[in-house]
Amino acid sequence: MKKLIILIVLLTGFMIGINLSRDKTGFRTYQDVLAELIDDAPMKTYCDSFYGYCIRYPEFFSPEITDEGFVRLGYWNHERFVIECAVLKAPDTSPIKVKMKEMATKLHAEDQQLLRDSFILSGPLYENGNKIEGYRYHTKFVRNQKLWVAYTLYYPESCKSALTRLFGQIDRWEI
Repeated sequence: MKKLIILIVLLTGFMIGINLSRDKTGFRTYQDVLAELIDDAPMKTYCDSFYGYCIRYPEFFSPEITDEGFVRLGYWNHERFVIECAVLKAPDTSPIKVKMKEMATKLHAEDQQLLRDSFILSGPLYENGNKIEGYRYHTKFVRNQKLWVAYTLYYPESCKSALTRLFGQIDRWEI
């Protein structure tokens, strides 16, 4: 009986030693798993036939609100992710630089990128004048005749590195 107990203790110690010495590179972070999910997901397309725009998004995002000129798609898995596309319905013939400066101020943009017929803004997320800690936005505004259409991703700052595919979708988007 003593030999059996000694053998069990030795085997247990041996197994603990193997587990402690094993390389931990097999551990994947939430960001790694999220990046793989986004990169491998088939893309769906939402089209607003009245205003003539379409956006692409991963199939695991669910429609939350769809209305003429506005769509909100959401995904929740430990963190909240939202994709929105909205038409700014007030006719506007401002030059692109002027509109970019106006929207950058309004949205507290930290990064601005002026393109030929559009612009991209990104920065911390604010709601009713209050900063939402840990969340950011990335949006592209494209002029469609006298209207502007905005395609936006709201996301947790900690997940930015996993969202490369979505940023690319927004950055390349055209109407």
